[in-house]
Amino acid sequence: MKAALIEPEAPGVVTLGRASVPQCNSDEALVRVRAISFNRGELAMGRFKPAGSRIGWDIAGVVERRAADGTGPDEGARVVGFLPRANGWAELAAAPVPYLSVIPKGVTDQTAAALPVAGLTALYGLERGSRQLAQRVLVTGASGGVGLFACQLAKAMGAEVVAQIRKPEQEDIVRRAGADQVVVDEAGAGLAERGPYRVIFDGVGGAVLSQALPALAGGGVAVVYGVTAKDSAELGLLPLLLSGDAAVQGFNLYHEARVEAPTRGLDRLLTLVSAGRLDPFISHTADWTQIGSVAADFLARKHHGKVVLTLD
Repeated sequence: MKAALIEPEAPGVVTLGRASVPQCNSDEALVRVRAISFNRGELAMGRFKPAGSRIGWDIAGVVERRAADGTGPDEGARVVGFLPRANGWAELAAAPVPYLSVIPKGVTDQTAAALPVAGLTALYGLERGSRQLAQRVLVTGASGGVGLFACQLAKAMGAEVVAQIRKPEQEDIVRRAGADQVVVDEAGAGLAERGPYRVIFDGVGGAVLSQALPALAGGGVAVVYGVTAKDSAELGLLPLLLSGDAAVQGFNLYHEARVEAPTRGLDRLLTLVSAGRLDPFISHTADWTQIGSVAADFLARKHHGKVVLTLD
């Protein structure tokens, strides 16, 4: 079958090649893939994988063969899934049943494919916080796929949303995603003055997180799910002590998937999408034969929001 592979001559670059049809475990369904979506994490991780390795977390498609143990969706069901082994971008994928969800009528394969990693990260990450109704939530890197989901979901939870972005041209899209206030500064200048924050949802790290942490409210939590700028930040201990019980936590979707199965989170996200209350903000679609050039553009930040590729 055709599959996305790490290019042998350029590790980290993705190309289409040939791979064996996957052999499914008893709790895995064989899915014929119709659409995939990019996440910065798996493409960045590709730089450290051996040449010729498979890649890909997010898929949508049709169940070709139900899991041998009799669980999960039947043959012919349209499904969306998160592939924890990052090997999903192929014509056929072996998908663990707890990581699959049935796509409801009215939701396209392309829309569903944009949900898994970015949507689940935003949903599970924000739910680390509590009492968000009428409280202020900060979303850093808000114009990215996770950030746009986080703005919408925080707004749906009743929060006042402050969005941090790097460029003025990104303001319109985060406003449409529900941001009440927008801070346009690559280093996060001015974030502390907009606090206090009940939740800081950070995928940037570095100076941005350093600027925001002093404004974390008592009882609040800073959830760090990514480090697109820098994998360290300055933590002022006095504001943390004076807050009483504020906390800084790391977030990893692989861990969260063991707390609540992705199928349950995907069901919740699909319900919101079906009701018109959640938009994945797909900014670019293309045929997967263009996977190499589109992936390069995505990593170069030429596309905001989600990028989806379709399989013919």
